[in-house]
Amino acid sequence: MLDHTGRYRTRYEDTLRALGHYLDQHRFTRIAVIETPEGFLIKGYIAASGRDEEHFALAPETLLFTDEDLRQLLEEAYRRRGTGGGNSSSSTR
Repeated sequence: MLDHTGRYRTRYEDTLRALGHYLDQHRFTRIAVIETPEGFLIKGYIAASGRDEEHFALAPETLLFTDEDLRQLLEEAYRRRGTGGGNSSSSTR
């Protein structure tokens, strides 16, 4: 995947860190990450509340993060960390 300029490859560390944050936020567990030509395919389970506070149900989930999805996750990660990642005057969605 190329960075916001389209000239340089994005580091795996940054991409996987941003992806990991998303998976943590959505309570994924038992995760498989598969790189495809389209991006990253994620297979795992989402921990959902069960019948009481001590029990959880695991729901299977499969997601495809395209290069555009990953670019968006990276922009959010750079904003959280305050390290830029793009033009400071870029869009404010």
